[in-house]
Amino acid sequence: MSSNPTTIPFTYYRGGTSKALLFHAHHLPPPGGTRDRLIIRLFGSPDPMQIDGMGGSHPVTSKVAVLNPSSRDGIDVDYLFGQVSIKEATVSWDGGCGNISASVGPWAINEGMVSVGREERDSGVKEVGIWMVGTGTKLVAFVPLHGETGRVMERGEYRIDGCPGLGAPIVMDYKFTAGGAVKKGLLPTGRPVDTFSVRGKEVPVTVCDIAHIIVFGRAADFGIEGSEDAKTLNANRQLLDDVREFRGRAAAMVGLCSSWHKVDEEAPNLPYVVLLSSVASGGGESDDDVQARLFLDNHCHTAMAGAGATCTAACSKIAGTLVNQIARPPHKGREEFHVRHPLGHLPIQIEVKGNPMGDELPEFEALSFVRTARRIAKGELFVPGDFDWGDGQAIDRQAINGHVNGSR
Repeated sequence: MSSNPTTIPFTYYRGGTSKALLFHAHHLPPPGGTRDRLIIRLFGSPDPMQIDGMGGSHPVTSKVAVLNPSSRDGIDVDYLFGQVSIKEATVSWDGGCGNISASVGPWAINEGMVSVGREERDSGVKEVGIWMVGTGTKLVAFVPLHGETGRVMERGEYRIDGCPGLGAPIVMDYKFTAGGAVKKGLLPTGRPVDTFSVRGKEVPVTVCDIAHIIVFGRAADFGIEGSEDAKTLNANRQLLDDVREFRGRAAAMVGLCSSWHKVDEEAPNLPYVVLLSSVASGGGESDDDVQARLFLDNHCHTAMAGAGATCTAACSKIAGTLVNQIARPPHKGREEFHVRHPLGHLPIQIEVKGNPMGDELPEFEALSFVRTARRIAKGELFVPGDFDWGDGQAIDRQAINGHVNGSR
């Protein structure tokens, strides 16, 4: 075996307000312990600074996507999302990430996994079907193209709150993702509102499963206004402890973990928590419909997860849910739902099929949001020389990554 350092090809992308390492699946070991340990090591976990790897010491920059051409009808790419823990040596493959999903279509086109025809160049848009492996659901990306070349367009005039600068708009449609996490439909408990105890206090809760499974609570029940910035909330240790218990009890209720105490071990990425408040409590005039603070990895998101806003918008259309109760009445003639977050707002395009009556749950003609994405870097990651390729698997490093440094 060559004595040259082992390297693995990668692409580094910003998708929306998150960043991730993107890999071809065939450049990594097969699913299992070796692959997990390799990714954790490449990110520099466990370490709060992730100083010896590619992680950015924050949940929104500690993400990975493993991608494959898909064999499914109507699907171009299989997208496996992983949330890499910062302080623990774990990676969670459950669920997905709406922000990072916006990078999948551009990546697939740039890598030649998805071809662009004359008609698509003329229209300036390529529709990319994506299979979200973690939830077993389909999403669709509409990727902007340069008409003459058919290349992905990154420069544009669209601004998303939480990311500086402008970019070309990528529309992500999540209308096919209901029930992905626990396969129990939009309302996994079967009820728009449940109640359970957090630190001895009874609190109402709504669990909704579309785009990503979310447990919704009222900000006031957790002693906050709901308009605070992420830094303030992340400095509130009692709040974070309560959010963890809230998340754990909801996860146990829908079968994601055996006990709420084991939620970080058994369901580290599911569900997200969203604490809601009325837009009036944030002050000022706006077109926002509800104010939300989203928590993942037991920390408040600096902005808002795309999938989190999508689930919030969908939940607003279900009678009796907390979102439905707290959000402003729908704007007549507007097919958008605006979620206010710490750095601005995120609009969701939402169209309900027909006119659901009574307890009938809605279906959606459209459930989409717009993100921008940028390819930041492309190259090779050096695997640390002390990395243990064991775990009981016979590993041919050169066969896995296609080359070793200097031998291509």
